Amino acid sequence: MLNFLAIGTYDGVHLGHRKIIRAAVREALRRGMQSRVVYFPLPPKFFFSGEARNCLITLPGEREKLISELRPDAAEPLDFNSALASMGAADFFSRLVLRRFRAGGLCVGPDFAVGKGREGHLDFLSKASAAAGIAFKTVAFARRGGHKISSSLIRALLRAGAVEEANRCLGWEYSVTGKVVRGAGLGKKLGFPTANIDPHPAKILPPGIFAARVKVDGKPFNAVLNVGKRPTVDTLGSKLILEAHLLDFSRAIYGKEMETTFLKHLRPERKFHSRGSLIQHIRTDIAAARKFFKQPPAVPSSGK
Repeated sequence: MLNFLAIGTYDGVHLGHRKIIRAAVREALRRGMQSRVVYFPLPPKFFFSGEARNCLITLPGEREKLISELRPDAAEPLDFNSALASMGAADFFSRLVLRRFRAGGLCVGPDFAVGKGREGHLDFLSKASAAAGIAFKTVAFARRGGHKISSSLIRALLRAGAVEEANRCLGWEYSVTGKVVRGAGLGKKLGFPTANIDPHPAKILPPGIFAARVKVDGKPFNAVLNVGKRPTVDTLGSKLILEAHLLDFSRAIYGKEMETTFLKHLRPERKFHSRGSLIQHIRTDIAAARKFFKQPPAVPSSGK
């Protein structure tokens, strides 16, 4: 059976990506085809730049899960490598779109391009599709506040700690998962024990102090997250760390996977003049988080 195909990086599976994938699913159903989403695990821009840390909104497994929730018939990775980078647009279209992925239709966003140097833009894809006798559909950008929603915008928001706006652009709440590892035990000494989480190095860590929801053994707990370098009591050589103080929680959870979901930015990390001042601000952060959790959570629009 032929596929109605959507190809892209889809890092974040944000509201714009969702428009494209849903359009491909609808067109496939209307035309009696299978819907197939093909994504690049590593965005081509990072293949060329060599950037490998603090750069991805979604790891490949997270991305495939989010794509699959939109119910295409298939979702699969396509590694962007040297061979793909040097392939011309005509070869990409004939060898991959037509032969490998058996496309009976192609659905893309306005800024999509294929081939070496991104030579194959919409005009090329439209003409190539017509010549091959397959359908071609473009989907307009999703917009917020007059700006197009893009992975680059969301990366910038996350790197600035602006998680609420990032979540609204994503259509889901940003999360980071990792194993709980032993830290310096400083939080416990201060009276606020924390779980130190070891995330994948490619995941973006929004800096600052946050109200968050964490999951341990599938159970949710409210928490205060700190992402930063502990400038007041630097014990890790300025390494960026992710630690969570779980509210009303006292179990040992070393070695367990913890998912941390960023809900509200409380304040930037800062250096305090004393440990006493730090402790007072931690208490203020916990009080602010408790106040936040008493309010009904704002669920970001998923564009459904």
